[in-house]
Amino acid sequence: MNDPLSGLVLAALVLASTRTETDKLRRRADWGFGLAPSESGAVVRGLRSGTPAANAGLADGDHVLRIEGQALADAAAIADARRRYKGGDRVRLLVAHEGRERTLDLMLAALPEERIPGCDVRYGSLRTRRGDVVRTVWTRPRGTQGPLPTLVFIPWLSCDSVEGAVPGDGWLQLLRGIAEKSGWATYRVDKPGVGDSEGADCGHNDLDADVAAFEAALDEVATLSGVDHDRVVIFGGSIGAGLAPVLARGRRVAGIVVSGGFSRTWLDHMLDLEPRRLAFEGESRAEIDRAIPGYADFYRLFLTERLAPAQVLARRPDLSRLWYDAPDGQYGRPATYYHQVQALDVEGAWRAVDAPVLVLHGEYDWIMSRTEADHVLEIVNARHPGRATLVLMPGVDHNFAAYATPEAAYRDEGGRFYAPAIGAVTDWLRARAASPAGGR
Repeated sequence: MNDPLSGLVLAALVLASTRTETDKLRRRADWGFGLAPSESGAVVRGLRSGTPAANAGLADGDHVLRIEGQALADAAAIADARRRYKGGDRVRLLVAHEGRERTLDLMLAALPEERIPGCDVRYGSLRTRRGDVVRTVWTRPRGTQGPLPTLVFIPWLSCDSVEGAVPGDGWLQLLRGIAEKSGWATYRVDKPGVGDSEGADCGHNDLDADVAAFEAALDEVATLSGVDHDRVVIFGGSIGAGLAPVLARGRRVAGIVVSGGFSRTWLDHMLDLEPRRLAFEGESRAEIDRAIPGYADFYRLFLTERLAPAQVLARRPDLSRLWYDAPDGQYGRPATYYHQVQALDVEGAWRAVDAPVLVLHGEYDWIMSRTEADHVLEIVNARHPGRATLVLMPGVDHNFAAYATPEAAYRDEGGRFYAPAIGAVTDWLRARAASPAGGR
């Protein structure tokens, strides 16, 4: 933070919350290099010059065999080893270079905190009802005082962090652009086991662990004196777009923004997704038609009978040819996570929404179809005509990158951040700020 006055304002906001000093989180480590799984340890990729690792003699292409004695057998082991350590920790690496082994001792740097032009950024923490301490990130336009309209972001399915000093995919670029240009305060929260947050590895957590963090974030926002409580908007991204109306129930919400979410059941979504995925993988129409009944049986057993994938295949070995993910879960999350997602009444939550809604949809979003976006509009506008608005983003995928063709979007070839998405959200937010009670 560069502005002392705004820094005091933000400090007052945090003091008004339920966070205590015992909940303070250490900053995650900036390793200075990436690690990719390989047959022998993990191979070093993207080493940055001037980092402790580079200064110690590590090089791209080296193989890290162990970190503090822990073998790096696969991607999960790599992620687990790296997230154990924080900035300021000392670690010993066993490294192989051209067939010769050696040890490297490193003092890990802390990952820099975010800097957003024209904004003050404050890092905080919350304790969830399940006891996990999670990272929060506040932004406010620099020099502002008093209550501000506030956008609260509810994130995705994956175990990626909602913050970082270097913008990653389009979601982080969008969120930073909104903070910089909207005039609103923004609030983000990381899930347990993600980024700086404590708790079990995100890849082992169920949906309730995530939701507990999102509830704690919304509860804190509802108590802060620096928030205009008549103008709090929830922004749900990806699976967070399905959670947004559920979390809004019983809360004082001036609007909801969603992008890339499901609006029916997770079973409906997966049976919509699989034929599309197979088509992009080059399967013929006849092959896809033959696969659809099998996927219907698989996902019914997985999601409605609440079995793990391995249990489904033990019961129905004829479906083994269809399964392409882990035996105990999917997309890096456990089976229990999806059982809880399937149990959500997302349609019922949307029917209860009594606030303006902005729906963003990428034309080339192969993960979530336009059917899901249109369904939100149908539900909300049936009760309140014109209350929900759709913004269609041409050539854009699930992560706010624009591509030349749907095939390029599927294969992530040549995408560029779709900057007009920032304007679409900020214009809608300004309209909410200018209207009584958030524009209801």
